[in-house]
Amino acid sequence: MANTLLQERTEPRSLRLLVTNEETALNHRTSESEGKHEERLRLLLEITNILPWEADAESGRFTYVGEQAVRILGYPAERWYESGFWASHVHPDDLMRAAAERLNQAKEQDSYELEYRMIAGDGRTVWLQDIVSVIRRGGPPAIIRGFLIDITERKRTEEALVSLSGRLINAQEEERKRIARELHDDLNQRMALLSIELEQLSQRVQKPRNIRPLVHSLQTKAQEISAEIHRLSYRLHPSKLDHLGLAAAVESLCDELSGSCKLKVEFRQTGMPPHVAKDVRLCLFRIAQESLRNCVKHSGARRARVVLEGAEGRIRLSVCDEGCGFDTASGALERGLGFTSMRERLRLVGGRLQIYSRPARGTRVEMSVPLKGEAETDRGV
Repeated sequence: MANTLLQERTEPRSLRLLVTNEETALNHRTSESEGKHEERLRLLLEITNILPWEADAESGRFTYVGEQAVRILGYPAERWYESGFWASHVHPDDLMRAAAERLNQAKEQDSYELEYRMIAGDGRTVWLQDIVSVIRRGGPPAIIRGFLIDITERKRTEEALVSLSGRLINAQEEERKRIARELHDDLNQRMALLSIELEQLSQRVQKPRNIRPLVHSLQTKAQEISAEIHRLSYRLHPSKLDHLGLAAAVESLCDELSGSCKLKVEFRQTGMPPHVAKDVRLCLFRIAQESLRNCVKHSGARRARVVLEGAEGRIRLSVCDEGCGFDTASGALERGLGFTSMRERLRLVGGRLQIYSRPARGTRVEMSVPLKGEAETDRGV
């Protein structure tokens, strides 16, 4: 009996000790696992130049910044907690836009992203991507927190690519201009002389009679070749664009297509400013040219309409047809070299491109270029 009571008292105590030891071991393993997780996260943030932060939504004042703050921008962590630190260190050209986006996005969304520049402690300009989460208490934003990612190198690469693209397009245009000049000034003049000599030969030839029609036929062919050389020269580099302006050059392009193709092109222009920058003129003309070429080659349409207008500090150009259209989700916009060229040209002058199309419902290409202001390239479908 005594042994049984002793066993009953001992077993629960041993069981309690076993459970306690297991809980202690589990807590230790959990704590160790959390520590390893935090260390991995810290190393990841260090390697990728990511700065975690938290701020009061109403005042925008930082309540927490990670230790990466010093390395990324060069300011001690305590400086970040000062009132107005963010606004006073955002690049002046980005401040109004970034502040407005921060305010509006926080009201409408629980998470958002934006890009802007900040001025580092040593005067460097640092591009940052801000990934933000919004914490609400009963509706309005209470806390905003997120990650600042240093994307300066990526931006430099993008700028280098844009610069390279611009140089390639400029080199292409210079080569087109050179070839057009040679066609017009050399080959076309030689064809004109050949046509005159054939006319003189026709007047001299009396016998045999069957020779004269042959000479007339050769003269007609020479004139046709001369006209085609002139058209080719104009397509390579439209002289009207330099001398008469964008509207006259686009109208001439529409008239040429209406006269030489089955496609009838209606042209309308309103509110065009008297002076348009050379790069903007060339960009819009080339896109009009490419869009109409697509109409002729792919759409099967009999009619097209081109509208050129200036309004609200922008120039807008639209080219639409009632042809076969295409599925914009098919990948044609990404694969087509013509569409790629349009986007690249517009990006260089800060323009926007929108393409609307559906099978059997035609296609509408719309572009807009600012006369002044920052570049803003977009594609909508």
